[in-house]
Amino acid sequence: MSVTILLGSASSARAAILTRAGIPFTQLAADIDEAALVTDIPEPRVQAQALATAKAHAVANKLLHDPQPHEPTYIIAADSVFEFEGQAYGKPQRPEVATQRWRAQRGKTGMLHSGHTVVAVLGGRKQRILQETVSATVSFADVTDSVIDDYVATGEPLFVAGGFTLEGHGATMITGVDGDPNAVLGLSLRAVREMLDRLGVSMTALWIATE
Repeated sequence: MSVTILLGSASSARAAILTRAGIPFTQLAADIDEAALVTDIPEPRVQAQALATAKAHAVANKLLHDPQPHEPTYIIAADSVFEFEGQAYGKPQRPEVATQRWRAQRGKTGMLHSGHTVVAVLGGRKQRILQETVSATVSFADVTDSVIDDYVATGEPLFVAGGFTLEGHGATMITGVDGDPNAVLGLSLRAVREMLDRLGVSMTALWIATE
């Protein structure tokens, strides 16, 4: 029986992770009000999971709104929140915010929380929902103001949780990661594999399907 893996995100980084892992998938972005959702959730780890779950449900609802029959579909959604000195930080959005955050976190360590939700859509309805949050510690180089200014000027840190990435320019400013590096990139393949296993979907069978 064929199945569809649907990435509930517009993230090119998460799509690249699935592509590198040899997992065939389609992509559908979720439309949620992230700021409103986390207003009353102070804990960064809980925020990350709440965002991932909301995205998964939003995409499932979009899918089920289409009256056309669908083969068994497994929606994978994820979202990340950076915790630094007990506070939650999402995407900086603006250059001045990214600069301020980097000047505070340089030479220090924070925690990146990535929430994951898988929703199984079977027989025209949501059947099972699995969740897991994966956290990793990230240590930053003690870079100068000019390096930070140059990094922010690239635009790369503006739309990623915590204002950093492990790929691209950001890789030059990270001294270490303790935990799942893919979770820091946005999607833990280990967590995805285990959740799909629990739903009866073999990742190795998905590999074979792409050959």
